[in-house]
Parts: sequence; C-alpha cells; structure tokens
Amino acid sequence: MKITPVKGTNDYLPNEVEIRDYLQNEILKVYVANGFEHITTPIIEDIENLDKSDGGENLNLIFKIMKRGDKLEKAVSSLQENPKTGTACENEIADMGLRYDLTLPLSRYFANNKDKLTLPMKCIQMDRVYRAERPQKGRLREFVQCDIDIIGSDSTDSEVELILTTTKALKAIGMKNFKVKINDRRLLRSFLQNCGFAEEQLDSVCITFDKMDKVGLDGVKAELTDKGFDAAAIEKFIGFFGSVSSAQEISLESVEAILEDKAPAESVRGIINTVNELSDGQFDVVFDLSLVRGQGYYTGTVFEVESIDFKGAIAGGGRYDNLIGKFIGQQVSAVGFSIGFERIFSILMQNGVETKASADKIAVMYDEGQVKEAYAIAEKYRAEGKVCSLYVKPKKMGKFLGKLEERGYKGFVNVSNGDEISLF
Repeated sequence: MKITPVKGTNDYLPNEVEIRDYLQNEILKVYVANGFEHITTPIIEDIENLDKSDGGENLNLIFKIMKRGDKLEKAVSSLQENPKTGTACENEIADMGLRYDLTLPLSRYFANNKDKLTLPMKCIQMDRVYRAERPQKGRLREFVQCDIDIIGSDSTDSEVELILTTTKALKAIGMKNFKVKINDRRLLRSFLQNCGFAEEQLDSVCITFDKMDKVGLDGVKAELTDKGFDAAAIEKFIGFFGSVSSAQEISLESVEAILEDKAPAESVRGIINTVNELSDGQFDVVFDLSLVRGQGYYTGTVFEVESIDFKGAIAGGGRYDNLIGKFIGQQVSAVGFSIGFERIFSILMQNGVETKASADKIAVMYDEGQVKEAYAIAEKYRAEGKVCSLYVKPKKMGKFLGKLEERGYKGFVNVSNGDEISLF
C-alpha cells in the first residue's frame, strides 16, 4: 500500500497545522467582528446541481461519485445496452460529486433555508473544496477557501463591505502590500461587442483576454486570430489599447466613452471611490479591464486582490445574481469574496509567519510509575494557561528534547527532580 497522499493533496505536520489553524482563526475573527455569521455545508452535492452551476472550466474538474448498489448495476447494464462516451457516460453512473467551490453549495443552502434567514444574509464559509486539477505547484486537488458572501442586496455597498472586510483579514495575517483590482462583467461584454465580437463569442474572447498580463497584447492577438475570430473585430480590439503594455493602463473613462450604457462604469467608479475614501490610502484600488475571473456565474462586479510582494492573486470574487435563481426560479442578488488560503499559507511558510504569542508548550517528563505526579504537575501549569503534554522519559532524552524544541516547546519538567520548569 502507498504511504504518500494522493497527488494534489497534502499531509500537514503538527507545526504546519498549528500555523494553518492560527491563520484561519485570525481570518475568522475579522469576519465575525464585521458582522458575518459562520455556516457550514456538505462537501457532497447532487451532480445535477454541479453540472448546471455555470462554473466555467471548473465543470471539467468535478470529482464525480458513482452510484451505489442496485442503482450502479442498473446504470452499468443500461450503458452496456446503449453505449455512451465522455460526460454522457459519467453522468449515467454518477449521482453526486465533490463541491469545486463554496458558492454553489451556498446558493443551494439559501434556497433550502430561505424562510429561516434574514436578508441581507451575511455569511462565512471556511472549508475544503475539491477540483480534479493536474497536480503542479500552486494547483491542489484539495484546498481550503475562506469565503464571505452577502445575499439579498443589489447595492454596491455590499461590494464595498466585502472588499474592506477581506483586506482587513489579509492584513491581520501579515499580507500587507497588495492592490485591489475591479471590473464589471457587463462593462467588459459591452466593450467586446462594441469591438465587433458576437454574443456567443464573448466567453472565449474573455478567456484569451484574461491572459494579457502573461502573454502581452501580441500574444492575445495571436490567440484570437488562431481561434478564427473576425479580423476587423480583432484589429479594433487591439487598436483600442494603442501602445499600453497592460490592461490596467486603460482608464475607466476611456472605456466608458465608447459605450452606450454608462451604468456599469458608474458602478465601478462608485465602488473605487468609496473604498479609497474608507480605506484611507492603505492600499490601491484600480480598474482593470482584463479582469475576468473564471467562474461563468458572475454577472456584474468582479474583483481580485493581487499581492505586490509575491506577485499573483491572493483573493477574488464577484457578483452572481442569477445562481440562486436556478434553484428557486426567481432572482436573488448575491456577491462574495474568497481568500486563496493555500496560496497565502505557501507564501507565509516560505517567508516566515509572524504569529501572535500563543500559550507556552511544556513537556512533563516522568518515569514509569510516576503518572499521577506527572498529571498533577501538568494540571498545575495548565491552570496557569500553559499547554502541557505528558511523556514517559525515552532512552535518548537529549534527542527527544531537541525534537520538542523544534516543535515549539519552551521547556520541560523532569518529575524526578520536582516540578520546576527547565527552559531549552
């Protein structure tokens, strides 16, 4: 049998779990202090919900769970009589799947519990999600997301509140140098249609446009050309950018000027101005025309936090006003922001985590037959707020104490010598 975890998943040592718990607790404290309430949902969802969730590329990354017992046997027999391939085959034998994010489960949760909830609902979810990624650096199959969402409000005040709360949480865990990027899906789609792209082409164009920071304007042009889009639309699109090297150099005003519907631009401007005023210049908030976000369910504002020190996104989210309606048949406004916990954990582990002082950990070392004395000593120090572990003295005492020191223990008590603490 294999002793290593499945590719794309991790075992975490006690000191790593201590850090992960610390980070999640600090994030949770900020969320709660800002009026959000903690909920939980199952990691398993009905396969129909997952497949119809407009999750973009994530729909290709769902871990599907096979039917069981008689249902599986009937499904297999049906496939043998009427062979199918690909997704059609999978959906015949699967009836559930692991959630790929926390937004789809939240939407189902709201639909199921709406009569018990007060609007606007402000909630927290901090839990594991699963994607059938090709494992590589920065791409895990099992990872933690730290979400806050506001359901039942169509006001851009919700976006402002989410941005300010999320940035507070990031600062609380040591991520201090970042900027917030904002766009609006409505504005982006209108801009692309103004360039000459057809409605049915917009999602594909957006996927390519989202790569501009990585491949540059020439790379975007080449990919759009390879996809076979209209040459005139591509030229108008490329020409709009002139000599800029980044979409962030495109001003909101220049895009607004060519669009008939000014509302999305006004919405983005209002969010930027309000956040800038309330954050008192602690971070930059910028318009980024190329910001797309991968989920297909986003309907309006999309935002992302980019680390300046460590390059790359560390949080993201957006408005998804139509997703809950898939469950209840009527539109319910919703917007959320998610912290990329694994990315941040990796950064902090590589660069050092500055945690607040925790309770001192002490080892109480005793010989066989001394457990009562050892336990009484441990209880004494526990009452003073220390963390105490009992250990029978090993043969190689020095080596064992060295390992305890590596794990963050501050000292030890040798019961044979009394109850005084010896520091490392």
